[in-house]
Amino acid sequence: MKVWRLLIAFLGISLGTMAQDNTAKVSIKNETYDMGKVTYGKPVEYWVEVTNTSKETLKLEGVRAGCGCTTPDFTPNQEFKPGETIKIRINFNSSVLGKFTRFTDIFISGGIVKQTSFTGEGIK
Repeated sequence: MKVWRLLIAFLGISLGTMAQDNTAKVSIKNETYDMGKVTYGKPVEYWVEVTNTSKETLKLEGVRAGCGCTTPDFTPNQEFKPGETIKIRINFNSSVLGKFTRFTDIFISGGIVKQTSFTGEGIK
């Protein structure tokens, strides 16, 4: 009976340790992007590249813009293998005069949430 208790305790600790081992990792190109001066009302865009740097296949679960003036363009539930890169287009409607900063959240399987941002200055 003691052997079973020890075995169950060992398995519980082992499984708990495995659950905490999150090896899902990505790198992001254009995590912060400077658009420079943009003409008011003239839409602009830029691309964010997400590279899978882990040893497992990941999935792009979603992308959420921080405001209504920003629209992400992506393929939902797109899988990408280790070493592969996916692209996300970020569209901005340029409805701002003066300096601005906008954010976009990227949700990836494995509990990864990355925030990207772009800055610029709206001019007439």
